[in-house]
Amino acid sequence: MTELSKQELVVKVAALTATIEDMRRSMVLAASLPAGWRLTPKERDLFLALISNETVTKPMAMVILYGANQDGRETHSVDVFISRIRRKTEDHSVTIETINRTGYRLVDRLVWAKTLKLDTCVAH
Repeated sequence: MTELSKQELVVKVAALTATIEDMRRSMVLAASLPAGWRLTPKERDLFLALISNETVTKPMAMVILYGANQDGRETHSVDVFISRIRRKTEDHSVTIETINRTGYRLVDRLVWAKTLKLDTCVAH
């Protein structure tokens, strides 16, 4: 087993610290979503991306859902996740529009961000 240099350890610690901070932020945001929606972690992450961005493209959604290592997954899976989110949130008047050949957009996203008290994560 090779020993890591001090510089390599600093880089690894910084990466782990950033990951932990992202997890903490995600947990806080997840707690703000209605429990009755019963979103899975991936659905939650995709919904939060819809709140945070004007448009979520399919390539963006693929990274959100599967990270950098997508192992040949088809973008059709994004459609399936969006469909599930729509079904789970439709009773709450959540509207997600499909933008042909581009991706998706949450109608009234700024209103939803404010309603769910998530306005700190929204890029205006």
